[in-house]
Amino acid sequence: MPLNEVMESMNYAQQAKAIGVSSKQKLRIQNLKRSIKAFFFALEYIGYILTFYILMAVKVLPDYKDITPYNLLAWIRELPVIEEYSLFLLMMLIIHAFALVQGYLFSGKADRSFVEEYWSAAKSIVFSFLVTIGITFLLKTTFIYSRVTLVTFLLLMLFEALIWRSVYAYTIRVLNRKGVIRNHVLILGAGKVGLEILEQMTQEKRHNNHFVGFLDDHKVGPDILGRTNELETILQNQRIDIIYITIPSERKVIESILHSVYKYNVDIRIIPEMYDRMPTVFTFRKDLDFPCMQIVKTPLRGINILLKRIADICGSTLLLVLLSPLFLAIAIWIKLDSKGPVFFRQQRVGKNGVPFLMIKFRSMYEEAETMKGELAAANEANGPVFKIKNDPRVTRIGKYLRKYSLDELPQLWNVLKGEMSLIGPRPPLPQEVAQYTNYHWRRMDVLPGMTGLWQVSGRSDLDFESWVDLDIYYIERWSLALEMRILLKTIPVVIKGTGAY
Repeated sequence: MPLNEVMESMNYAQQAKAIGVSSKQKLRIQNLKRSIKAFFFALEYIGYILTFYILMAVKVLPDYKDITPYNLLAWIRELPVIEEYSLFLLMMLIIHAFALVQGYLFSGKADRSFVEEYWSAAKSIVFSFLVTIGITFLLKTTFIYSRVTLVTFLLLMLFEALIWRSVYAYTIRVLNRKGVIRNHVLILGAGKVGLEILEQMTQEKRHNNHFVGFLDDHKVGPDILGRTNELETILQNQRIDIIYITIPSERKVIESILHSVYKYNVDIRIIPEMYDRMPTVFTFRKDLDFPCMQIVKTPLRGINILLKRIADICGSTLLLVLLSPLFLAIAIWIKLDSKGPVFFRQQRVGKNGVPFLMIKFRSMYEEAETMKGELAAANEANGPVFKIKNDPRVTRIGKYLRKYSLDELPQLWNVLKGEMSLIGPRPPLPQEVAQYTNYHWRRMDVLPGMTGLWQVSGRSDLDFESWVDLDIYYIERWSLALEMRILLKTIPVVIKGTGAY
């Protein structure tokens, strides 16, 4: 055999040995992590079984005085309902385990926070409990069970799940801090994204990751281990568990990297371009044989729109009925205070640029619109918005109506008609929209609302750009949790009258 072939064969042998050693190191860490998780998983289920056993001894056995509470064999032989209770426990634990595993598989996150872990466990427990109750109803054994026993078991499971996850999280934190199981991370690209990843890793409290260094073709420094073509050498000489690739536009470089890295037992994670907008405005799909990202304006679509509309109809109807005496009192007060109609109707721009007439309690004098031109120089707001803190056009009662947002209450009628929503961006005037940039137009992707994120974050004290940023944040990150947060924050903001004029 020629010398060059012998040398090449030796190089391949050394490379194969290095790959094997690297894989063995990572497998050892992975197996240790799995063993720890399996250990706590087993302890948790043993705890659930013991809890069920104790509850039966306390709640069920007193009805059967001849059976010894400490003799499990006697239970099996003499307790008439042992089969039904055992079946309930077995079904619930199996369904719970299935739901828990499904939660891990479809979470879409490599590492979940303690709150996310517990929330997933709590949902699995409640889901398994309800499904098991449903099955027992079909089996016609529901009447046999003690309701107090089953509900108590559910609550104790939720409490125990919290305890076990707290102990597990503490154990993992300690092992990570000592460097026993934490991931060794290599970042390709020391640019803006790479530095942001390093910053987040440094600030991370769980100590899950240990930063090894950067590979970069254009920079040098203490954290730069070399160029991207030296990746294999790095992988062979030290343990690397995760590689973050932050240079997605360099397609040829990435293709070369992937070909060389595939044979190593290492996680490869590519940060895509427009990564900061991925969770909110893109969804992955496959058209024909091509994977693609579809632009989604907002998560408020499909069933979410239906649920929000139902909430708007129910909420506006209820409030219109409950607040009708207040409406009457405000109407009388307005009539006594100044000349003019009770209500003020004004054209506003709604979802997708559709105009509508918004209704409010009149808080200004009748000639307010004609005075606007004279006061243009006194405008205190930036951008296409007109705001004056001590607006001379506002009536005496109007100051109070505006301060506590009472002038907005008639918009409940707009909500009921479907022109507005209880929560959303405030509807702009047509002349304001005429000055909008393409970015500002994002505010019209959803129905305008009576209250929104900017109203509970400073109201008129915010400048226009901050106002728009908050509206777009709401649109792109819409969720029921965000809706509830805005709704709960609206009450104290309105009561205090903060930032309203």
